[in-house]
Amino acid sequence: MLAMALAACSSHGAAMYPPIGENNGPPSDAPAPFPSAVLPGDFQQALDKPFIRGLQTWLDDAAFETKWTASLQSPIAFLGSADSAFHADLASRTLPLPGSEVICHGDAKLDNFGWIFEDSTISFSDGDFDDAGHCPAAADILHFIVATDLLFADPALDRQAIDAYVAAASNWNDSIGIDPSTMPDFEALRNDGVDHATKDGKLKLGGDLVAVTSDERTALTALVAAEARLPTTIYDMAREIRSDGGSAGLRRYWLFVLGLDSLRTIIELKELAPPGTELGWHSTPLVNRFGVLKRFWWGAFADTDHFEVTLLGGRFVARDRFRRQSLDPEALSVAVRANAIQSEASLLAIRHMTAWKGDLAPLRAWLETSSQTLIARWREAYASAGGTN
Repeated sequence: MLAMALAACSSHGAAMYPPIGENNGPPSDAPAPFPSAVLPGDFQQALDKPFIRGLQTWLDDAAFETKWTASLQSPIAFLGSADSAFHADLASRTLPLPGSEVICHGDAKLDNFGWIFEDSTISFSDGDFDDAGHCPAAADILHFIVATDLLFADPALDRQAIDAYVAAASNWNDSIGIDPSTMPDFEALRNDGVDHATKDGKLKLGGDLVAVTSDERTALTALVAAEARLPTTIYDMAREIRSDGGSAGLRRYWLFVLGLDSLRTIIELKELAPPGTELGWHSTPLVNRFGVLKRFWWGAFADTDHFEVTLLGGRFVARDRFRRQSLDPEALSVAVRANAIQSEASLLAIRHMTAWKGDLAPLRAWLETSSQTLIARWREAYASAGGTN
């Protein structure tokens, strides 16, 4: 398994699958004029609490206030809690973006990429489908650059992201691969994760993990009985409370189970909100959402993990907690951090390949100017909202 993953991690391969589906093939040579860069005067509405609140209709006022308070702990937390606002704000411009629409990551930032173990294959890819969907490719890479700056405040990393993206979009043989030392041992990841989260055959309650109510237990038991893709041997169940991040205020449940592979694991049921991409410019929502995204990003076709279910009147994704591991920005050395930023930008470019046609020389300057506008806009919004650092 390790050899297979490392073989995919050549200096250019980045453990990436070639483009699949509607984004397949290299860019054409047809000319593509570039519109004006994103400038401060392009926006008509304030990027403030009322604007952000008005988009998050799935939360009640109390849940939103808790999430809002948590978002003011750092600039990247502020952006991460308002992905819908990023897309809606950018789409409010009357001027078009360059390139065309593709299947986007939607919430591209360093720790929303990671290692995926799916269909017996390990790859480095998009690790978070919450906000994925159709959007202009330019919006996707702009989000990544803005997030990189809000996370690290390092202009050199911003430039490296832009350079890597433009190089790979121009010629995917120039993509930069992820450092293979960041790949986890998935067997150890699962064993350690289960041992840490359980004791005497039960989930350890405490902190954010609380007991389910009787109504929740009834609903979860009924779901397991009716859903053939879920393991039938359930040792315990609990609810996780999240007050920060993009999914704050949404319901999340853990099922401690004997997996379909006869190994103990934890299935997470995570409530879904409208994807951020659907609150910005897009032609149509995805149909068969997780089937499309797993095939497009991971090259995965099996339907036994990462699938949608209905529970307690809501839509949830069911996923094994130990089949993916995101990169941790705080755990990376300076060199590995730079490599991760460049490899993730390369991965985005490859998935965006059909958005770009003709000479991409103007793309670098467009991204530099537009990203600086948006970085300043989001930093100013954070400061105006009372951000603490």
